[in-house]
Amino acid sequence: MDREKLNENKFEKNILCIGGGYVGGSTMAVIAHKCPHYKVTVVDINPNRINQWNSDNLPIYEPGLDEIVNSIRGKNLFFSADIEKGIKDAEIIFVSVNTPTKTFGTGAGMAADLQYWEKTARQIRDAAESNTIIVDKGTLPVKTALAMERILTATNNNVHL
Repeated sequence: MDREKLNENKFEKNILCIGGGYVGGSTMAVIAHKCPHYKVTVVDINPNRINQWNSDNLPIYEPGLDEIVNSIRGKNLFFSADIEKGIKDAEIIFVSVNTPTKTFGTGAGMAADLQYWEKTARQIRDAAESNTIIVDKGTLPVKTALAMERILTATNNNVHL
């Protein structure tokens, strides 16, 4: 479904969150709960995590989260492993991927490992087809947004910042 058809139907905005962990999953559940006029989709590279979000056995525990998810899942809150489609359809993308502590190289044991974040930035660059707002939602070092800008504009794909 393209954006125009989405907006002609019942949703005003299409929000995507890449990363279905504690930060992404719970934040998007609350956004979907508070904004029923928005379609909110959470995608993750781990299909088992997506299967858990789509079950009665959520992959994380927060008090009251299961009631919220169960009340809106399939209405305006969706969970999927199809990251590329999610990016193509989204008007707003929250990047909430794992940023563990580096285990090797400069900064090992102290600095954030941004490999998943960089992979996600490249996926967005390669799959986005129209204007999209990108929000970093997680624990990221200072100037990470500048690195995102460099990745998104590295090719001539009509990305405008």
